[in-house]
Amino acid sequence: MSEHPTAESGPPERTVGLEIPAEFRFVSMARVAAASLAAELDPAIDDLEDLRVAANELVGILVEAAKGGTILIRMWIEERTIHVSGRCLGEWAPTEPDQLARRILDATVDHHEIGDGAFRMLTHLSAE
Repeated sequence: MSEHPTAESGPPERTVGLEIPAEFRFVSMARVAAASLAAELDPAIDDLEDLRVAANELVGILVEAAKGGTILIRMWIEERTIHVSGRCLGEWAPTEPDQLARRILDATVDHHEIGDGAFRMLTHLSAE
């Protein structure tokens, strides 16, 4: 990975931020927030569902990596592309997505990076 993902990038005036405890029961909050933000663009239903699945996978990977603490998530839209990034706040253990998670991410988003307790993804949303 040439650049490490970051949760601070993105246009600050249009960035949605979410900090959740690093526990699986809070992953759904990130999934719902990403879908709600994307809904502003009236995307195709399949694109919206793919975004929800990808957000769930990536935040879940960070929950697995985190050793307590919280996860900071940032989301923003540029034209019809939604960006979602996140990182562990506090200690984390190196982790890699398993083969199934990689296949899911490859099938649901246009680009994703995972490393150093952080992730970044983006996907273009088709119009309905």
